[in-house]
Amino acid sequence: MLKLISIIKKSLIHPSVIILLLVNIIPMAGVIYFSWDVFAIMILYWLESVIVGFLNVVRMIKINNNSLNSKFIPFFIVHFTIFMFVYLFFILSIFKPHLNEFNNQVEGIVSLFKYFSNIFISFSLLFLSHGISFAYNFVYKKEYKKINLKKQMLKPYRRIVIMHFVLIFSSIIMTRLNITIDVSAILVLVVLKIFFDLISHIKEHYSTTINLQ
Repeated sequence: MLKLISIIKKSLIHPSVIILLLVNIIPMAGVIYFSWDVFAIMILYWLESVIVGFLNVVRMIKINNNSLNSKFIPFFIVHFTIFMFVYLFFILSIFKPHLNEFNNQVEGIVSLFKYFSNIFISFSLLFLSHGISFAYNFVYKKEYKKINLKKQMLKPYRRIVIMHFVLIFSSIIMTRLNITIDVSAILVLVVLKIFFDLISHIKEHYSTTINLQ
């Protein structure tokens, strides 16, 4: 545990890590001040996975000398798209948004818009965070020269599957216990996500510089 704390402290000097932490704290404000529920959090993290997949395509193109001429790139796009739709269906089947009752379709649309508007702001900042990490680590630090297409193709799955399995499993428990709108319970999910995100980011980008092997 002490070694882990030491590693995290050393990583805080890196700009992309600082931005990642700041952006990931924003959902806490959503839970505390805007009454986000488990569904909102899970959809936000699903959208973040879409960002990860999109930027992975950009990374693969960069590795391939800025060319689409590779069987791995279209394969990843098709497979990852199917994977994300199955994942979304899973979320929609288990979790439901907590919306106020409405009398007509117009009120329903307005209610949905208000529900997702704050999530969109957080989504935009997550996109910015991942974009900065891509520009700083992958392009500026030339990480694209240290990995091949096949390995890069698999990276998003490692990040998404482990972290989101824990989040979904925890959320299902919350649903069964009827605490899906309890602030403290949802904050636990956010903290879990930040922890996994931080460790994953450090291991991916700074393992050699801070001796995390």
